[in-house]
Amino acid sequence: MKSLLLISTLIALSAASSLEILAAPGSLKFPDAGATLKTTQVSTLNENILGLSARQVEGFQVSMDMFARPRALAVITVIGDVSMNGKTYSTKSDGIETNGFDQDMALLFGADRENVQVSAGGITGSKLAIAAQQEVIDSSVIGTKRSTLVKELEAVYQLAAAIKAAGVQMDNNADVFRVSITGLVGITDEGQKQEAIADIKEAIETLVSAINNSYGGQAVVELLTFEAETPENISESREIPIHNIKKRAAATYKDAVEGARKGFQVTVPVSSDYPAIFAIFLGLVVILVIALIYIVVGMASIDPEKDSIIYRMTTTRMKKD
Repeated sequence: MKSLLLISTLIALSAASSLEILAAPGSLKFPDAGATLKTTQVSTLNENILGLSARQVEGFQVSMDMFARPRALAVITVIGDVSMNGKTYSTKSDGIETNGFDQDMALLFGADRENVQVSAGGITGSKLAIAAQQEVIDSSVIGTKRSTLVKELEAVYQLAAAIKAAGVQMDNNADVFRVSITGLVGITDEGQKQEAIADIKEAIETLVSAINNSYGGQAVVELLTFEAETPENISESREIPIHNIKKRAAATYKDAVEGARKGFQVTVPVSSDYPAIFAIFLGLVVILVIALIYIVVGMASIDPEKDSIIYRMTTTRMKKD
Protein backbone atom coordinates (compact mmCIF):
# COMPACT_ATOMS: atom_id res chain seq x y z
CA MET A 1 0.00 0.00 0.00
CA LYS A 2 2.85 2.41 0.83
CA SER A 3 4.43 1.79 -2.57
CA LEU A 4 1.12 2.52 -4.32
CA LEU A 5 0.76 5.80 -2.43
CA LEU A 6 4.33 6.74 -3.37
CA ILE A 7 3.70 6.01 -7.04
CA SER A 8 0.49 8.06 -6.99
CA THR A 9 2.28 11.01 -5.38
CA LEU A 10 5.14 10.91 -7.87
CA ILE A 11 2.76 10.75 -10.83
CA ALA A 12 0.86 13.71 -9.44
CA LEU A 13 4.11 15.72 -9.47
CA SER A 14 5.08 14.72 -12.99
CA ALA A 15 5.84 17.49 -15.44
CA ALA A 16 5.33 15.50 -18.65
CA SER A 17 4.60 11.98 -19.76
CA SER A 18 4.69 9.76 -22.82
CA LEU A 19 3.37 6.42 -24.00
CA GLU A 20 5.71 4.12 -25.89
CA ILE A 21 4.64 0.89 -27.62
CA LEU A 22 7.41 -1.67 -27.09
CA ALA A 23 5.64 -4.70 -28.59
CA ALA A 24 2.34 -5.42 -30.34
CA PRO A 25 0.87 -8.04 -32.71
CA GLY A 26 1.19 -7.33 -36.42
CA SER A 27 -2.61 -7.16 -36.73
CA LEU A 28 -2.76 -4.21 -34.31
CA LYS A 29 -2.32 -0.83 -36.01
CA PHE A 30 -1.67 2.29 -33.94
CA PRO A 31 -2.14 5.87 -35.21
CA ASP A 32 0.63 8.17 -36.38
CA ALA A 33 3.19 9.33 -33.84
CA GLY A 34 1.59 12.79 -33.73
CA ALA A 35 -1.52 11.52 -31.91
CA THR A 36 -1.91 12.38 -28.22
CA LEU A 37 -4.03 11.15 -25.33
CA LYS A 38 -4.44 11.58 -21.58
CA THR A 39 -2.90 9.09 -19.18
CA THR A 40 -6.36 8.35 -17.73
CA GLN A 41 -7.39 7.24 -21.23
CA VAL A 42 -4.75 4.52 -21.40
CA SER A 43 -7.11 2.11 -19.62
CA THR A 44 -9.85 2.88 -22.18
CA LEU A 45 -7.32 2.22 -24.95
CA ASN A 46 -6.34 -1.11 -23.40
CA GLU A 47 -9.96 -2.17 -22.92
CA ASN A 48 -10.52 -1.62 -26.63
CA ILE A 49 -7.33 -3.47 -27.59
CA LEU A 50 -8.28 -6.53 -25.52
CA GLY A 51 -11.87 -6.49 -26.79
CA LEU A 52 -13.46 -5.54 -23.46
CA SER A 53 -15.06 -2.47 -24.99
CA ALA A 54 -15.85 -1.14 -28.46
CA ARG A 55 -15.26 2.43 -27.28
CA GLN A 56 -12.10 4.01 -28.69
CA VAL A 57 -10.16 7.00 -27.46
CA GLU A 58 -11.16 10.09 -29.41
CA GLY A 59 -8.26 11.23 -31.57
CA PHE A 60 -6.36 7.99 -30.97
CA GLN A 61 -7.96 5.40 -33.24
CA VAL A 62 -6.51 1.89 -33.39
CA SER A 63 -7.44 -0.90 -35.80
CA MET A 64 -7.11 -4.62 -35.22
CA ASP A 65 -8.27 -8.05 -36.29
CA MET A 66 -11.22 -9.01 -34.10
CA PHE A 67 -10.30 -12.70 -34.46
CA ALA A 68 -6.69 -12.16 -33.32
CA ARG A 69 -6.94 -10.18 -30.11
CA PRO A 70 -3.79 -9.86 -27.95
CA ARG A 71 -3.52 -12.55 -25.28
CA ALA A 72 -1.46 -10.47 -22.86
CA LEU A 73 -0.99 -6.86 -21.84
CA ALA A 74 1.98 -5.42 -19.96
CA VAL A 75 2.02 -1.82 -18.76
CA ILE A 76 5.40 -0.63 -17.48
CA THR A 77 5.30 2.67 -15.59
CA VAL A 78 8.59 4.49 -15.07
CA ILE A 79 9.11 7.74 -13.19
CA GLY A 80 12.05 9.22 -15.07
CA ASP A 81 13.44 9.92 -18.52
CA VAL A 82 13.62 6.46 -20.11
CA SER A 83 13.12 5.69 -23.80
CA MET A 84 13.29 2.30 -25.54
CA ASN A 85 13.12 3.57 -29.17
CA GLY A 86 9.59 2.29 -29.69
CA LYS A 87 6.65 4.10 -31.24
CA THR A 88 6.17 7.05 -28.88
CA TYR A 89 3.13 9.25 -28.25
CA SER A 90 2.99 12.34 -26.09
CA THR A 91 0.44 12.20 -23.30
CA LYS A 92 -1.11 14.63 -20.88
CA SER A 93 -0.48 13.50 -17.34
CA ASP A 94 -3.73 13.54 -15.36
CA GLY A 95 -3.29 10.39 -13.26
CA ILE A 96 -3.91 6.71 -13.89
CA GLU A 97 -7.28 4.97 -13.80
CA THR A 98 -7.25 1.17 -13.51
CA ASN A 99 -10.22 0.19 -11.32
CA GLY A 100 -12.76 -0.03 -14.13
CA PHE A 101 -10.34 -1.98 -16.31
CA ASP A 102 -9.57 -4.51 -13.56
CA GLN A 103 -13.28 -5.00 -12.82
CA ASP A 104 -14.04 -5.63 -16.50
CA MET A 105 -11.21 -8.16 -16.72
CA ALA A 106 -12.38 -9.99 -13.60
CA LEU A 107 -15.99 -10.02 -14.82
CA LEU A 108 -15.15 -11.41 -18.27
CA PHE A 109 -12.26 -13.77 -17.57
CA GLY A 110 -12.77 -14.56 -13.89
CA ALA A 111 -9.93 -15.86 -11.78
CA ASP A 112 -8.55 -18.18 -14.45
CA ARG A 113 -5.93 -15.75 -15.74
CA GLU A 114 -2.63 -14.21 -14.74
CA ASN A 115 -2.71 -10.79 -13.10
CA VAL A 116 0.67 -9.67 -11.72
CA GLN A 117 1.81 -6.39 -10.16
CA VAL A 118 5.49 -5.53 -9.68
CA SER A 119 6.80 -2.65 -7.57
CA ALA A 120 9.42 -1.85 -4.94
CA GLY A 121 7.14 -3.62 -2.46
CA GLY A 122 7.56 -6.91 -4.31
CA ILE A 123 5.50 -9.09 -6.61
CA THR A 124 1.80 -9.65 -5.99
CA GLY A 125 -1.09 -11.18 -7.88
CA SER A 126 -1.99 -14.59 -9.26
CA LYS A 127 -0.19 -17.96 -9.33
CA LEU A 128 2.50 -16.62 -11.63
CA ALA A 129 3.32 -13.95 -9.03
CA ILE A 130 3.86 -16.64 -6.42
CA ALA A 131 6.11 -18.54 -8.83
CA ALA A 132 8.05 -15.34 -9.59
CA GLN A 133 8.71 -14.76 -5.88
CA GLN A 134 10.52 -18.12 -5.77
CA GLU A 135 12.78 -17.36 -8.74
CA VAL A 136 16.48 -16.86 -7.99
CA ILE A 137 18.17 -14.35 -10.27
CA ASP A 138 21.72 -13.06 -10.69
CA SER A 139 21.73 -9.60 -9.09
CA SER A 140 25.20 -8.89 -10.45
CA VAL A 141 23.65 -7.79 -13.76
CA ILE A 142 22.27 -4.75 -11.91
CA GLY A 143 24.97 -2.09 -11.68
CA THR A 144 23.12 0.64 -9.78
CA LYS A 145 23.46 0.85 -6.00
CA ARG A 146 20.14 2.60 -5.46
CA SER A 147 18.35 0.23 -3.06
CA THR A 148 14.81 1.02 -4.21
CA LEU A 149 15.71 0.61 -7.86
CA VAL A 150 17.61 -2.62 -7.16
CA LYS A 151 14.51 -4.14 -5.51
CA GLU A 152 12.33 -3.10 -8.43
CA LEU A 153 14.69 -4.46 -11.07
CA GLU A 154 15.17 -7.72 -9.18
CA ALA A 155 11.38 -8.14 -9.17
CA VAL A 156 11.28 -7.46 -12.92
CA TYR A 157 13.94 -10.12 -13.57
CA GLN A 158 12.07 -12.56 -11.33
CA LEU A 159 8.85 -12.00 -13.28
CA ALA A 160 10.68 -12.46 -16.60
CA ALA A 161 12.21 -15.71 -15.31
CA ALA A 162 8.80 -16.99 -14.15
CA ILE A 163 7.18 -16.18 -17.50
CA LYS A 164 10.02 -17.97 -19.30
CA ALA A 165 9.72 -21.00 -17.01
CA ALA A 166 5.94 -21.18 -17.56
CA GLY A 167 6.54 -21.73 -21.28
CA VAL A 168 4.23 -20.97 -24.19
CA GLN A 169 0.73 -19.87 -23.17
CA MET A 170 -2.00 -21.29 -25.44
CA ASP A 171 -5.19 -20.34 -23.56
CA ASN A 172 -7.49 -17.54 -24.64
CA ASN A 173 -7.52 -15.68 -21.33
CA ALA A 174 -5.98 -12.21 -21.43
CA ASP A 175 -3.17 -11.93 -18.87
CA VAL A 176 -2.20 -8.54 -17.45
CA PHE A 177 1.16 -7.45 -16.04
CA ARG A 178 1.77 -4.09 -14.32
CA VAL A 179 5.29 -2.96 -13.51
CA SER A 180 6.13 0.25 -11.62
CA ILE A 181 9.69 1.60 -11.47
CA THR A 182 10.29 4.67 -9.31
CA GLY A 183 13.93 4.21 -8.28
CA LEU A 184 15.23 6.94 -10.62
CA VAL A 185 13.63 9.65 -8.51
CA GLY A 186 16.23 11.45 -6.38
CA ILE A 187 19.34 10.45 -8.35
CA THR A 188 21.14 13.73 -9.07
CA ASP A 189 24.59 12.50 -10.12
CA GLU A 190 24.57 12.25 -13.94
CA GLY A 191 26.86 9.22 -14.06
CA GLN A 192 24.76 7.28 -11.55
CA LYS A 193 21.61 8.30 -13.38
CA GLN A 194 22.85 7.03 -16.74
CA GLU A 195 23.93 3.76 -15.11
CA ALA A 196 20.48 3.37 -13.55
CA ILE A 197 18.74 4.12 -16.87
CA ALA A 198 20.88 1.48 -18.59
CA ASP A 199 19.89 -1.06 -15.92
CA ILE A 200 16.22 -0.22 -16.37
CA LYS A 201 16.41 -0.59 -20.15
CA GLU A 202 18.13 -3.97 -19.87
CA ALA A 203 15.52 -5.24 -17.39
CA ILE A 204 12.65 -4.03 -19.58
CA GLU A 205 14.18 -5.66 -22.66
CA THR A 206 14.45 -8.96 -20.77
CA LEU A 207 10.80 -8.77 -19.71
CA VAL A 208 9.57 -7.83 -23.20
CA SER A 209 11.51 -10.74 -24.71
CA ALA A 210 10.06 -13.20 -22.19
CA ILE A 211 6.50 -12.01 -22.80
CA ASN A 212 6.85 -12.08 -26.59
CA ASN A 213 8.26 -15.61 -26.56
CA SER A 214 5.66 -16.91 -24.11
CA TYR A 215 2.66 -15.47 -25.98
CA GLY A 216 3.94 -16.00 -29.51
CA GLY A 217 4.07 -12.30 -30.31
CA GLN A 218 0.39 -11.86 -29.38
CA ALA A 219 1.09 -9.44 -26.54
CA VAL A 220 1.03 -5.68 -26.14
CA VAL A 221 3.77 -4.09 -24.04
CA GLU A 222 3.45 -0.40 -23.18
CA LEU A 223 5.97 1.89 -21.51
CA LEU A 224 4.36 4.82 -19.71
CA THR A 225 7.00 7.29 -18.55
CA PHE A 226 6.54 10.29 -16.29
CA GLU A 227 9.15 13.03 -15.99
CA ALA A 228 9.38 13.80 -12.28
CA GLU A 229 9.47 17.43 -11.23
CA THR A 230 12.74 18.79 -9.86
CA PRO A 231 12.72 21.47 -7.14
CA GLU A 232 13.71 24.05 -9.78
CA ASN A 233 10.80 23.08 -12.05
CA ILE A 234 8.33 23.06 -9.19
CA SER A 235 9.24 26.66 -8.34
CA GLU A 236 8.45 27.74 -11.89
CA SER A 237 4.97 28.90 -12.81
CA ARG A 238 3.46 25.85 -14.46
CA GLU A 239 0.35 23.79 -14.06
CA ILE A 240 0.98 20.59 -12.11
CA PRO A 241 -1.40 17.78 -13.10
CA ILE A 242 -3.64 16.48 -10.36
CA HIS A 243 -3.68 12.78 -9.60
CA ASN A 244 -7.11 11.65 -10.60
CA ILE A 245 -8.13 8.07 -9.85
CA LYS A 246 -11.68 7.22 -10.79
CA LYS A 247 -13.29 4.43 -8.82
CA ARG A 248 -16.50 2.64 -9.57
CA ALA A 249 -18.56 1.09 -6.83
CA ALA A 250 -18.42 -2.67 -7.30
CA ALA A 251 -22.05 -3.23 -6.30
CA THR A 252 -23.35 -0.50 -8.63
CA TYR A 253 -21.25 -1.81 -11.49
CA LYS A 254 -22.45 -5.39 -10.92
CA ASP A 255 -26.10 -4.30 -10.81
CA ALA A 256 -25.71 -2.35 -14.05
CA VAL A 257 -24.14 -5.32 -15.80
CA GLU A 258 -26.84 -7.71 -14.57
CA GLY A 259 -29.53 -5.27 -15.71
CA ALA A 260 -27.95 -5.06 -19.16
CA ARG A 261 -27.79 -8.86 -19.38
CA LYS A 262 -31.47 -9.21 -18.55
CA GLY A 263 -32.33 -6.57 -21.14
CA PHE A 264 -30.41 -8.41 -23.85
CA GLN A 265 -31.43 -11.84 -22.48
CA VAL A 266 -27.81 -12.83 -21.83
CA THR A 267 -27.45 -14.90 -18.66
CA VAL A 268 -23.68 -15.45 -18.72
CA PRO A 269 -20.73 -13.50 -20.16
CA VAL A 270 -19.94 -14.23 -23.80
CA SER A 271 -17.08 -16.67 -24.21
CA SER A 272 -13.82 -15.34 -25.60
CA ASP A 273 -14.16 -18.05 -28.29
CA TYR A 274 -17.46 -16.62 -29.51
CA PRO A 275 -16.00 -14.69 -32.52
CA ALA A 276 -14.32 -17.84 -33.86
CA ILE A 277 -17.41 -20.01 -33.26
CA PHE A 278 -19.62 -17.43 -34.99
CA ALA A 279 -17.28 -17.25 -37.99
CA ILE A 280 -17.22 -21.05 -38.34
CA PHE A 281 -21.00 -21.42 -38.24
CA LEU A 282 -21.57 -18.45 -40.55
CA GLY A 283 -19.07 -19.78 -43.10
CA LEU A 284 -20.61 -23.27 -42.96
CA VAL A 285 -24.13 -21.94 -43.51
CA VAL A 286 -23.04 -19.78 -46.44
CA ILE A 287 -21.22 -22.71 -48.09
CA LEU A 288 -24.22 -25.04 -47.68
CA VAL A 289 -26.64 -22.45 -49.10
CA ILE A 290 -24.42 -21.83 -52.13
CA ALA A 291 -24.04 -25.59 -52.69
CA LEU A 292 -27.81 -26.09 -52.53
CA ILE A 293 -28.39 -23.32 -55.08
CA TYR A 294 -25.87 -24.88 -57.46
CA ILE A 295 -27.53 -28.31 -57.11
CA VAL A 296 -31.03 -26.95 -57.75
CA VAL A 297 -29.93 -24.87 -60.75
CA GLY A 298 -27.94 -27.78 -62.14
CA MET A 299 -30.84 -30.22 -61.92
CA ALA A 300 -33.30 -27.69 -63.34
CA SER A 301 -31.09 -27.16 -66.38
CA ILE A 302 -30.83 -30.87 -67.27
CA ASP A 303 -32.39 -31.71 -70.64
CA PRO A 304 -34.97 -34.57 -70.05
CA GLU A 305 -33.92 -36.73 -72.99
CA LYS A 306 -34.00 -40.51 -73.14
CA ASP A 307 -30.45 -40.82 -71.85
CA SER A 308 -31.00 -38.55 -68.85
CA ILE A 309 -31.74 -39.60 -65.30
CA ILE A 310 -34.84 -37.38 -65.20
CA TYR A 311 -36.34 -39.23 -68.20
CA ARG A 312 -35.72 -42.61 -66.59
CA MET A 313 -37.22 -41.54 -63.24
CA THR A 314 -40.35 -39.82 -64.59
CA THR A 315 -41.32 -41.75 -67.75
CA THR A 316 -43.66 -44.71 -67.26
CA ARG A 317 -42.79 -47.85 -69.14
CA MET A 318 -45.29 -50.33 -70.57
CA LYS A 319 -45.25 -53.82 -69.20
CA LYS A 320 -44.09 -56.55 -71.51
CA ASP A 321 -45.27 -60.14 -71.47
